Amino acid sequence: MRNQILLTALAVFALGGCRSPQTILHTFQHSDPYFTETSRVTEPEVSTSEMGNIEEYVQLGLSRNPQVDAAQHKIEAIKHRIPQVLSLPDPMVNTTTHLSPVETAAGRQAFALGVSQKFTNAQRRATKAAIVSDEVAAAEADLTRIQLEIAEKIRTACYQLLFIRKSIEITKEDAESLAQIAEVIQRQYEVKQSVTQQDVLNVQVEQSKVENQLTELQQKEKSFQARLARLLHVDPSSQLQILDRLQTQTHHLDVDALIASAVQARPDLQSQLANINRDRKEIQLAQLEEKPDFTVGLNWIATSDSGVSPVANGDDALLLGIGFNLPVYKRRIRAGICEAQANRRASQSKLDSLQDMVAEEVFDLVAKLESNGQTLELIQTDIIPKSQRTLELAIEEYSTDEIEYVQLIANWRNVLRYRVTEASLQSQHSQLLASLTRSVGQLEHVKMFAMEGLGQLEFEEVAEPKRTPDEEGSGNDIQGNERDADTDAADDEAN
Repeated sequence: MRNQILLTALAVFALGGCRSPQTILHTFQHSDPYFTETSRVTEPEVSTSEMGNIEEYVQLGLSRNPQVDAAQHKIEAIKHRIPQVLSLPDPMVNTTTHLSPVETAAGRQAFALGVSQKFTNAQRRATKAAIVSDEVAAAEADLTRIQLEIAEKIRTACYQLLFIRKSIEITKEDAESLAQIAEVIQRQYEVKQSVTQQDVLNVQVEQSKVENQLTELQQKEKSFQARLARLLHVDPSSQLQILDRLQTQTHHLDVDALIASAVQARPDLQSQLANINRDRKEIQLAQLEEKPDFTVGLNWIATSDSGVSPVANGDDALLLGIGFNLPVYKRRIRAGICEAQANRRASQSKLDSLQDMVAEEVFDLVAKLESNGQTLELIQTDIIPKSQRTLELAIEEYSTDEIEYVQLIANWRNVLRYRVTEASLQSQHSQLLASLTRSVGQLEHVKMFAMEGLGQLEFEEVAEPKRTPDEEGSGNDIQGNERDADTDAADDEAN
């Protein structure tokens, strides 16, 4: 018989072990409704083609982003722990059957039934519930932090997409200017001996380079649009049109007021405050270990009127029992109290560190905004007008053989470089403003931070045109925008 059982067990094991993981997964999916429900991959993404401003896209992203949903579900899960910690443990029921009946004066006893309830310390249960409430507060602050980060990333992605589109627009306009230069060179070549065919070919090569730049920029536009669609949790092929006008200002920003606002509103600081409150209650909970818990039990013993006793009457026995634990191991209790106190001190030190970090971050962002505004004003009011006038003069002087082709093209490249730099600074300014909004703990865009005095410019497109070796110096601003975008994407993947 034992051999048959062993052979059967081995056969079952062999058949089960021969199944592939895919077969086992398929079996679970068809046999377990819960597994089927939870393992189903949802397809929440929708394709959209619409026009809206950046703040409308922020609201759309906050309503659809899975990270926000996950944080909300986490809060709900923590709240469900409160009734659990407030509840008493389940009562215990026990039965006893006497294998050898007990003979008593009242009769023979062969069966007993008991019910007991443990009453944990009410103050301890209330303290545990308060600890969970602090954890709920910390989770809610974490939800706010996630919303602020998502809002910042959406705004940043919008400004980066606008930068790409603006660069496309600038490159097309400068391509028209280059076409005019090419016409001038062609006319000079046809009527003058001083202009060689080499100049004609060089300008045609330059036009081909511009076409290549436009192709690269259009590819980047699709990539940045897909990044924005991911943050909005919509289909990557969605056509998202942004209708904003960029506002920039130059008024002085009150760093101290901004830091004070950040200290009061930053969700990571609020979360750490909740953790400190939790640690204080953990100390109280550890101190309550010195108070005992009580257990009350009621036992009933069935008694029959038969037995050896001549006075057996069959009256059942009813017993009441009360018990409690003795907290005599003081070293364990003291160690728990010391642990909770150390955790509270660690949380307080972390709060101090976070406050220093917030102050540094706000101060740095304000300094960058002010520097960005000053540079942008210089480019808009001085450098670009002069470079454009220089190009106009260069075209006229080339027609009279006063300058060479190299100088003419260099002036054209300068205009292109400075215009792209202007767009880059506009994009960086708006991105810094989005970061400052998050840094001070505000969800809505802080328009009072936008810098006045530099005018309102349509911000509908921006990106980096490919530069020739003479233009490499202009690439720093554009590369900075792309590095910021890559950093945002890496942060999202890490989250």
